[in-house]
Amino acid sequence: MSVQDQPTITSAYRSVGVTFESLVCNSEVFAEALRLAASAAGKDVAILLLGETGTGKNLIAQAIHNASRRRDKPFVSVNCSAIPDSLLEAELFGSEKGAYTSADKLRRGKFELADGGTLFLDEIGDMTPVAQAKVLRAFEYKQFERVGGEQTLHTDVRIIAATNRPLDQLLADGRFREDLFYRMNEFTVEVPPLRNRKPEIEPLAARFIRECNERFGTHIKGIEPAAMKKMQAHSWPGNVRELRAVIKRASVAAPADQIRADDLRLAVGPTPTDQISPNGDLSIAAMEARHIEQVLKKTSWNKKETSSLLGISRPTLDRKITEYNLKKPE
Repeated sequence: MSVQDQPTITSAYRSVGVTFESLVCNSEVFAEALRLAASAAGKDVAILLLGETGTGKNLIAQAIHNASRRRDKPFVSVNCSAIPDSLLEAELFGSEKGAYTSADKLRRGKFELADGGTLFLDEIGDMTPVAQAKVLRAFEYKQFERVGGEQTLHTDVRIIAATNRPLDQLLADGRFREDLFYRMNEFTVEVPPLRNRKPEIEPLAARFIRECNERFGTHIKGIEPAAMKKMQAHSWPGNVRELRAVIKRASVAAPADQIRADDLRLAVGPTPTDQISPNGDLSIAAMEARHIEQVLKKTSWNKKETSSLLGISRPTLDRKITEYNLKKPE
């Protein structure tokens, strides 16, 4: 396998080069997801992106922004799961000087920074009900107040939200507001997992190799057939983010100019599908739980290494351990 061109690097607050054409798309299921996203890009509707962590929802959100009339205004992204509840309100709406102990100056929030452009709320399913109510008001009426402030500010933003959580279950449990869900769910795009997009593994890997060569000064030219076969057989619970992390490690560790199967450091042992009995749980969630537990055992429950191997963040790993009730052996 030879190396292909890498994507354009983008800034945190202004999406510069990500377009629908720049995204790697070799599968029918991903092509359909991109077609739906592109059809809504030029229409100023709220968009909800659904899909597992690491599938590329952030990049799709940037592509939507760059295909919209707001393309010349900021694209601002906030990961709702990575910010503590106590700080999320200030992160979204800003804070006045003296609003709390460490607030030594006025701080503009993400709604204010995104004025005229697009605000991408990633992992919206992890937002608390209190924060949901305030987001709904800002979304519905285009106005808000900074923390500690009395002045009502106005903003014009397009909301693109994303989550890997089952919103229907959160709604049924009362953990997500119905009014916010229906406001954000004007148009929905389901982003398929990488295991359903196997034709994209090879070109994505080539792109990440090129990225590593330029960033780290490595000289990887390709991937050996045995290594590619191993990658095609892997279940990729961390999706594209996991693939990128695997290629990054392999590119740095490879002793020659070809990545070998041993350089990949993928989870050893049978894949989740090999462990399923005919009467077992065949759901994607059950497969993910088994794979995460397998990698935790491989790393002796080293969460930093596990999250790196899976290509997911530490907060996401902690949440999945709780969600799947995974227990560390005594």
